[in-house]
Amino acid sequence: MSAANPYDQADELARELQRSEAVSQLREVWGEVCQNPDQRRTMERFRELSMELQRLQLEGRRPEEAKEQELNRLLEEIRSHPTLQRYVEAEHRLSQMMNDIHRIVNAPIEEIYKK
Repeated sequence: MSAANPYDQADELARELQRSEAVSQLREVWGEVCQNPDQRRTMERFRELSMELQRLQLEGRRPEEAKEQELNRLLEEIRSHPTLQRYVEAEHRLSQMMNDIHRIVNAPIEEIYKK
């Protein structure tokens, strides 16, 4: 039995992801979000601010209170719009799937260090 090329398998995984329910749902609901410029700006700002605050935490720095308040305000806005809430839920499902895939792909490497 010949060993499969990991790059070919990664390409196949990417194609399967494109066809997956999680990606299809995310694509669909993002299209809905993009139809409303205010909702799109809300989601883009939420993503940008979330990443900034996460980076600060990783650096061991405390974010400014104003930025935390803005993030909380954006969260409330997202919760009040069903489309935005569906988008966040779809993004969460995709993220969970990607984490699971990462865990599976990383398992052989982890085994090296367990010995």
